[in-house]
Formats: sequence, structure tokens, C-alpha cells
Amino acid sequence: MNTDRLIWFGRYEGWLRHLARGVRDMDAECVQKAAQLFGIMLPSDAVVVPMPSHKGRADVMLDVAEATGHKVVDCLRCEPHESNYTQKKHGFAPCEIKMRVKGAKPKGDVFIIDNVIASGVTAAAALSAMPDAHVCALAYSPFR
Repeated sequence: MNTDRLIWFGRYEGWLRHLARGVRDMDAECVQKAAQLFGIMLPSDAVVVPMPSHKGRADVMLDVAEATGHKVVDCLRCEPHESNYTQKKHGFAPCEIKMRVKGAKPKGDVFIIDNVIASGVTAAAALSAMPDAHVCALAYSPFR
């Protein structure tokens, strides 16, 4: 995986941990704060693609994406699988994820947004489906 295509605000600790977990739990205040951070960080002409959750389609990150004020294209899909958070919590190695683009790939400066990059498996799957995009997350948490 080309790590030049990965961007995050900081380590998964402190206020970023609180924010990322709040987004995962769909806390409205955290969703808004995350959207503000992404909105400030991303170029004004960015096309925002929300990362699908372990359920197979974007849910939590779709709310964040729509609140950024950028153009949003909800086009990434994957097969439902155990969440990376659950796998990490129980000490399991991350499962392989295969993503696909539903419909036409968006054109322009594409940023796939996520709350946390943990193992890199989800980011790698997204970049496999959309190799010219960037993955932008709130936080990075090394998978142990």
C-alpha cells in the first residue's frame, strides 16, 4: 500500500480518541466536530467519499461527509465483515476486505474519509478500489 495516500490528524489518543469513538458511536456533536476538521483540512474542490463500515456501506462516515460542506459521492461498498475495532479488541488479525466502486468512479481530487486507520486493511482495500484517491482519517492507531 502506498502510504503517501494516507493522511491523519494524529495518534488515536486524547481528544482524537474521544472524537473518533464519538463518531463511531454516532454522537451528533462528535460527527459535527469531525466534519469541521475534515472541512478545514480538505481542499475546497475535494470530492469526499465516506468509508463503508463493516456493515458493507457507509453509515457513520456518510453523516460526517455530508456535514463537511464538500461534494459527497457515496460509492464504496464491501462485503459485511467483523469490525476492525472488534477484531483488535479480541486480539485477532484483521480480515481481508475487498471493496468495489458502485457506479462510476468520482472525478477530481478524491478523499475517502474514515474515523481511524488501525490495521491499514480498510484503507488498503479502499485504495485498491480507488487508487488515485487519498484516505483521510481522524486518527491512526497501530494494530497490536
